[in-house]
Amino acid sequence: MQNRRKIHPVLWGIILLAVVGFLYKLISSPQELFTTLLITAGIIAVLYFLFKRFSPGMNSPDSGKYQKAVRQSKKRYGSQPAPAKKPSLLSSKPKTSSSKKRKKEHNLTVIEGKKNKKKNRASF
Repeated sequence: MQNRRKIHPVLWGIILLAVVGFLYKLISSPQELFTTLLITAGIIAVLYFLFKRFSPGMNSPDSGKYQKAVRQSKKRYGSQPAPAKKPSLLSSKPKTSSSKKRKKEHNLTVIEGKKNKKKNRASF
């Protein structure tokens, strides 16, 4: 018992007409068909670029704050490349548990809130 979605007969008619039109154009004038396909692909590419470039998610105020935090973090800590691991040898020194790694300080910032504002409540 498969749960298939049925396609409306009008949609089948549109798909059938599109296939017939494509085949007719392919037989009668293939150069015009490929030119039309290239123009359509170009328009889709331009629209895709414009949508990605000017989408509202990238220009939101939160994105600007995030980018500012990233720059501040890079400025403070810098970008350090990961050290390359050397193959372990049998005669290598075992690690001592007494030496603890120093934890890096977290880059935490205070977010301004509305703590000082009085609540507008009606007293009964």
